[in-house]
Order: sequence, then structure tokens, then C-alpha cells
Amino acid sequence: MFNDHERWSTRVLLSCGIAGPALFLLLFHLDAVTRAGYDLWRHGPSLMMTGDRGWFQVANFVVTGVLMLACAVGLRRAVRTGRGSVWGPPLVAVYGVGMICTGWFRTDPEEGYPPGTPWDRLPGGNYLSSWQHGAHTLSVLVMFTAATVACFVFARRFAAEPGGRPWAVGLVGTGVMAPLILGSGIVISDEPDLALLDGVFGRLIIPLGLVWAALVPLRLATRTATRTAGTVSS
Repeated sequence: MFNDHERWSTRVLLSCGIAGPALFLLLFHLDAVTRAGYDLWRHGPSLMMTGDRGWFQVANFVVTGVLMLACAVGLRRAVRTGRGSVWGPPLVAVYGVGMICTGWFRTDPEEGYPPGTPWDRLPGGNYLSSWQHGAHTLSVLVMFTAATVACFVFARRFAAEPGGRPWAVGLVGTGVMAPLILGSGIVISDEPDLALLDGVFGRLIIPLGLVWAALVPLRLATRTATRTAGTVSS
């Protein structure tokens, strides 16, 4: 059983997983619309880590990843038994580490951004990539794999709880759509004629990759607050 201090600290940790994605999306899009030469619909999200203001998005990814690690600690406290208790919190921790690595290992300039970067590709349609670019891509794949599996793990838990079915449906929908969009984005990135759609897929995958991360702690924080209120009123 939690005492009052443990309940309060657990809600704070869970709130990190609610505030982190919201703050990330706000800062990400504010930065995007004020970047000279950056096209929201043409350029992939990762390209914002390049250029003179690249440090800003690196920090955005890293800070959000740290907040998700804090959320994973809160989830471990809030989900001690039952469905999702074994794999749920570690998957969120992996997601947080993946986000930190995604920011730490920057992608290479490409697709005409930052301004002055050539659009030309090598024969075969691929860019010459650095090891950091490869580490960045691997981090993205790890991050979204953890996110997808976590969606289904927590959906199974929420579906068995009173009032949890709508939350479960939302998580399942996210878990299905995110890998489909990410995979489509990877496929078109190797097709010169379709590369201009890279930003479109990025605009879709970024919110999807974060919505679930807010839904899970929001649901658990709400239930924790409700149980606390019930204890006080009784």
C-alpha cells in the first residue's frame, strides 16, 4: 500500500510522461515553423537536429527521454502486479533511452537542409551516411519498437479494467498505425521520386509516437488520484 508521500511522488513521476510528450510537440513545431529553409511537409523531423539550431532539438529529444525514464519509474510503482507489470515499465524505459540516443546521435544533413545541402543522391538512391546517422536510425527503430509493444501490453491491461476499454482501443490503434507509417517512411526515403513526402510521414509519426506515451501515465495517474480521493473521503 502507498502512503500519502508515495502516492504524491508516483503521480509526479507519471506526470513526467504526460508533460514530456506535450512539451516536446510544442517545442518541436514552434522551432520548425521558425527555421529558415525548413519545410514541414518536405523535410523529415530528424533534420531539425542539424544546422545552427540543431542543438535545440537534440536537447528536446534528450530531455523528453529523461522525462520518460522518470515516467517508467512511476509506472513501476503504479503497476506492481497484474497484466503489464512485468514488461510495461521496462518497455517505457527502453523508449526513453531510445529517445535520448535518437537525439544524441544526429542524423546527417540531406534533402537540401540545412540550406546549401545538395539534394543529389548517390547511384542507387541512397545517401552516403556517417556512423552517427546509422546509430540515429537504429535508435529510432528501437524507440518505436518499444513503443509499439508497450501499446499492446498496456492495452491488454486497460481492457480488463473498469472503464479502460476506450483507452485500450486508442492504444491498439496507435500500436497498429505507428509501425505502418514508420515503415512507409523508410521505404519512400530510398525512392528519389517520393522523397519529397518524407516530411508528411514525419508529421504523422511524431505525434503517434508520443500520444501513447501520454495516454498510459494519464490513465494510471487518474486512477491513482481517484483511489486517493476515495481513501480521504472514507
